[in-house]
Formats: sequence, structure tokens, C-alpha cells
Amino acid sequence: MKKILIVDDEKSFLLSLKDGLSTHSDTFQILTAENGREAVDILRSLSVDLLVTDLKLPEMNGFELLAWTSRHQPQLPVIVMSAFGTPEIEARLAKMDTLQFLEKPLDIQMLEEGIFNGLNAGGKSFIRGITLATFLQLMKVEKKNCTLKISNSKQSAYLYVRRGELIDAELGDLVGLEAALEIVGWNDAEIEMDGICRRQDDTINLSMEHLLIEAFKRKDEAAELEKSDLLAVDERVNGFLDGLSEAKKTGKVSENFPLKRLNEALTKLTPVQEYAIYDESSVLVSKSSGESSLGEIDPATFDYLLTPIAENLSLGDYRFVTFNSASRNRYLLFHSQQYCILAKLKPGTQSQQVIKEVERYLNR
Repeated sequence: MKKILIVDDEKSFLLSLKDGLSTHSDTFQILTAENGREAVDILRSLSVDLLVTDLKLPEMNGFELLAWTSRHQPQLPVIVMSAFGTPEIEARLAKMDTLQFLEKPLDIQMLEEGIFNGLNAGGKSFIRGITLATFLQLMKVEKKNCTLKISNSKQSAYLYVRRGELIDAELGDLVGLEAALEIVGWNDAEIEMDGICRRQDDTINLSMEHLLIEAFKRKDEAAELEKSDLLAVDERVNGFLDGLSEAKKTGKVSENFPLKRLNEALTKLTPVQEYAIYDESSVLVSKSSGESSLGEIDPATFDYLLTPIAENLSLGDYRFVTFNSASRNRYLLFHSQQYCILAKLKPGTQSQQVIKEVERYLNR
């Protein structure tokens, strides 16, 4: 039999819910807890199929309980109850594809419907577990203060929330808005919560709603770019690649190609932190001023790996490739006529825009 855990600090409210749901005693069993700590003890000792919780709880509040489930039972379906919900908030959460949100005073029929949706993997108004975006939305509703440690399989980061707004973030060398936009877009994030906001200054200056919208916009754009990395969709760039292939066959390279202008274009582009330019034989012919490790990389290695992939998928020549290093640095490799360019980009830079700007400069 399925087990439903309902957590609320009002004992009379719990008893009324348990009584109201007793008609379904042949379908699921109702368990109750009066605070987050008691709920965690139950979750540790029993196999629970659905969690229904208020956010305002003693000892361990609802946010801390949700953070605990995020780390230890991320597949647990969740329904959140709150006395501060509004139709706007519910609509916003629904658009974010988040957990169910029920406003108090609670309608028993809505709770019944929510429970059956939560137990049904095909339910449309819930996901299993709680996403970071959902967690931040709820913190906005409740105007919470806290510091969140966010972890994924590769690294950890910190978000600082004051009165429900994200005021600062840290991710390696990234801080502020750039760090926040990167962190919020993480998949399968684990959340640890400290009930104190350990930052004073607001370095982000963006509302939670706009920040989430921007983060997911960037995430969608990155996904589209990733899909297009191996697609030859730009005829002009493809023409340059055809010229490069011909140069490789004949051993002849145009001496009139403006290498100087290519250097000028890459130097003037502020999103490009450093670059290296190679000829058709993968020989380094130029690089950005100052110390750089890019000149030690052989671009032919990428051709060796990517060309067979593109051929096997019938995609033709690959247009460009963008990749991140273990240290979170972002790199772009692309061809322009008989040259191959490897560039280190600033975080958040769109690779296609860099290529367009370079070609625009060369064709002036």
C-alpha cells in the first residue's frame, strides 16, 4: 500500500486531513509529522511514496525539509502547502514545470486530486523531487533569508538569498549575476540550506523572476547551439570549408588571405580572451599577445575526432565546436578560409555571434 506523509505544525489540521482522506484507506496510508525533524525520521525509516508539507514548520522548516529530500530522496514527489500562495504564483510555478503548490485553507478535494496526480507518474502538474528553480520560487514567496550550497556531479556553488531575492552567487572564479545564471541552469542540483544570508551587498540587482527567465533562456540557447555544433547550416562558412578542403588537396594556399585582419578582428572582440590561429597543416601562424597555452594545442585532433562523427551522421563538414574545460573555461574552434581558429571565450558568450563578427570584419 502507498504511504503519504503529511507535515504540518497544526495537530488539529493534520487530524482533519487524515479524517477527510480516510475514504481512500484501501488505496494509501496517511502518515503525519508535526515538524521537519520528525518528517526526516519517518523518511529515513519508512518507504514513503509522496510528501505533502507546509513551509512554516518548527525545529526544521519546510525549506530545510525540501533541501534534505533534494539530497537524500530526489525522486520523492512533493506537494507544498502555503497560506501565502496567489493565482499568479501558482501559474508561474506551473509554467516552470514544478512541484504541486496548494494554497491554504486547503480544499480536501484539491488535496485528493493532488495526491492521485503525485502517485501517478503521468501527472502533468508535478515532477519527482524539487528543482532548484522551484526552490528559489518558493523562497521568493516566503521572503526567506538563507545561504544555499548547490552541488552537482562536478562541483559546488553558493547562492545568497535575502528576503526572497538572490543577491549574490559564487561558482569558482565566477561571482554575481554570471555565476547565478550558470548555477540556476544546472540539472540534478543538490541543495543544502543555511538559514542565514551570509552576504550583505546586492551584486545581482535583478528580481528573482527575471533572473530565472534569463537563466532558462540561456539554457535553451545553449541547448540549441549544442544541437547545431555539427550542422553545416551557414553557406558562407561552408564555402570557406570547401576552400580549405581544396587547399589541403592541392597543397596551395592563397597568399592574399588577410591574416593581419583576422588578428585584428579577434583582438577587437571583447568576448575573446585569447586566441591561436593555425594554417591548413595545423601549424601555429599567429596568436594573441601575452602568455597563452592555446598554441600548444593541435587542432587536427578535433578534425580527427569530429569529421568521422559528422560523416557517420551524414551531417557533412562540421561548422564549429564549442567545449568547456574541467576548470569551466569555454573554448571555440572554427575555420575561416584556410585558417583554423581556437579561441578562449568569456563565460556566457555565444559562439555563433563570435563567428559572425569575425566574418563581418573580414568582409568589410
